[in-house]
Amino acid sequence: MYEVFNVGETILLDGEPLSLITPYGVENWIAKGVKHSYRYDQVRDPLDGKMKYRCLYEKDGAEVPFVLVNDPDEGDGRVVLFDDKPDT
Repeated sequence: MYEVFNVGETILLDGEPLSLITPYGVENWIAKGVKHSYRYDQVRDPLDGKMKYRCLYEKDGAEVPFVLVNDPDEGDGRVVLFDDKPDT
């Protein structure tokens, strides 16, 4: 599974929709040399109400950013949330 486009509930960033990507999809971009960047923003975890970080990817040529999600074949398919920014 490379890029997963959400067809159910829409995940938004500043009122605009996001596409979904799994860690395997990011690895595939890297292997193919696809130019991309990433950043983190803060969101409230719907399960525990705490502020956490999600990873957003931007791929050259794509109009919509991608949010990192767990692979639905191996997990729950939810957005990956981090307690702290992995960069720190």
